[in-house]
Amino acid sequence: MSQKKAKFNIVDIIVILILIAGIAFVGMRMMGRQEAVEAETYLLTFRSDCVPEELAATLSTDSAAKDNGRNIALGTLVEVTTGESVTYGYDSKGRCVASEKPGHVSVTLVCRVSGAEEATGLMVDRNVLSLGMELEVSCGHTMVPATLWSIAPEAGE
Repeated sequence: MSQKKAKFNIVDIIVILILIAGIAFVGMRMMGRQEAVEAETYLLTFRSDCVPEELAATLSTDSAAKDNGRNIALGTLVEVTTGESVTYGYDSKGRCVASEKPGHVSVTLVCRVSGAEEATGLMVDRNVLSLGMELEVSCGHTMVPATLWSIAPEAGE
């Protein structure tokens, strides 16, 4: 009986290297960040320019806030401010103009959250939040589509 020798060619080696790289990548993603980052308290301000008045009236402070779209815990809602709604449309001359929408208000939400500053934003709940992000901010049973307007360390920190 003759024994056959296993032969490896370049394609086999490339396939093995790709498999090893894929396993390493998945392992790194699952382990997350290993660096010890000291968390601080920040105030996140979200703004939504056109929310139905009835919906805005259901927002209450001291409720837990989260982003429904990415499932990010956004801390606790500490302040709700309403103002005139702002919508944009075109007038008869084709110019883009701001106007108020009846039955709607603008809403500003301030949340207190623990996070760590990153080069591109604030690391919160293993996600980086950056100014201008569109989020689905949920507080209690109310969800408001909003833009992240500001990130500031809480006074006294």
